[in-house]
Amino acid sequence: MSVVIYISGKQLQIVCAKGTGQKAKVTDAYVVETPEGSVINGTVMDTDAFIPFMKEFFLQNKIPTKDVSLVINSRKIAGKNLDVPVMNSSKTFEFITREFADIDREEGEGVFCYTTLKGDKNNKLRKVYGETVSRGFVQEYMGIFSEIGIQLKGIYSSEGVLIKLVELTAAELRKTFVVQVADDNLLTSVVWVNGSFYYYSSQRCFQDIGSPEYFDECSRSLGQLNQFMKANQIESPVETIYIGGMTQENADFYLHTVANGEMDAGVEIFDCGISINAQMGEDVHAVLMALAGLIGQERESNFLTNYSVQKSGTSGQLKKRIFLVASVFIVMLLLFIASFVWKLSVQNQLDDIEFQNTDPMQQAQMMDYELLSYEVRNTDNKLKSMQNIGHYIETYPVFTSEVIAKLEDSADGYAEIEISSFDAESGIIRFTVSAEEVEDINQYIAKLMEMDLFNSVDYTGYSYNDSEGLWDVHVSCILAEGVGR
Repeated sequence: MSVVIYISGKQLQIVCAKGTGQKAKVTDAYVVETPEGSVINGTVMDTDAFIPFMKEFFLQNKIPTKDVSLVINSRKIAGKNLDVPVMNSSKTFEFITREFADIDREEGEGVFCYTTLKGDKNNKLRKVYGETVSRGFVQEYMGIFSEIGIQLKGIYSSEGVLIKLVELTAAELRKTFVVQVADDNLLTSVVWVNGSFYYYSSQRCFQDIGSPEYFDECSRSLGQLNQFMKANQIESPVETIYIGGMTQENADFYLHTVANGEMDAGVEIFDCGISINAQMGEDVHAVLMALAGLIGQERESNFLTNYSVQKSGTSGQLKKRIFLVASVFIVMLLLFIASFVWKLSVQNQLDDIEFQNTDPMQQAQMMDYELLSYEVRNTDNKLKSMQNIGHYIETYPVFTSEVIAKLEDSADGYAEIEISSFDAESGIIRFTVSAEEVEDINQYIAKLMEMDLFNSVDYTGYSYNDSEGLWDVHVSCILAEGVGR
């Protein structure tokens, strides 16, 4: 006898069946309200109320406590649709672990699982739905059900088992379709595109199932899915909208409400594909999620199995880390010994050098060397000073006869010059220029300014000499550096 417990909101779904998979035969099914506030969003919040309640319920209804699987709908479980290279289970888990490396956890390392899905046969990658949850989350449920007296053989995510159930049933009949499952105050949608799983979403409904407002929420959710598919450029038209988790009366109302609505597709009741015992207490759709847990189980999608395997893997990794640390320690110890021996060798060399440096004979030779070095440096500095003085002297201009001849030649044809003085320190020559025509003086002054004999040419204007009948101008020029040398 197999038992599946589904935990989501304030309700529990429990199914008892003979056999496994789609050939299983349901013998009993229950939908039961949990004590108020004991379960919220798939998490047991009040164990003091939940544990006695479960003990009493299983005892009164004579439900087996062995061979029990737990299906949990919780936002703490994260899932991703992944394309994974074809490889064995161990390497697949390593690949999925890397894909969830961006998730921060406050309760220790994660436990990973995956559900294998059908994909394009020509594609070298295979499709899986990977999931992860913290180890603390799994440990908490193991502890709770152990205290109740129930032996769990598996813990599954509601997302993984529902997706697998859809693949085994509706996906055998349609390529592109939507499945909507009502689950208490949740509405879950699964989208299949071109024969492959594409999208999963779950939203909270704020109206009671059966009310017109509830079906309006269903219609709006379909509109949002339609917009999502258009935004992702999915051109394949939706063939069918399947609905599940509702009584026949509500299903009929759903068909009437959403027909020809946001999606132009037919609406059908979702057939979970399992034989049902006519004597069981609940309609099949009332326990649809528990049935998904009964049909959609896989070894790789079992958090409980993978918790133990990954724990062993973690122990193996711990041993590897210890071995690595020990290896590093040995290497560091060997390096320390080598460094110590090298230090002793260097210390001996240092002692020899210090002995040589403190030897009186060696110190006397060093003093002689330093004295001679000082004298050499002093002589070299004096030589450089004398060379600098000679260089500076060479920069002073000299008023030689050659310079006077150049100056007189420059006035030929323009005017007559009379040199009045030369200041050797400043390099200034003062002379008077006389000419019959003022224009000749202007031309000569312009010529002086172009000559490379002078740094500057300064004159103050003209005056007419009545006694000589000439135009005079007093000129002062500063010879250029090194002129006449």
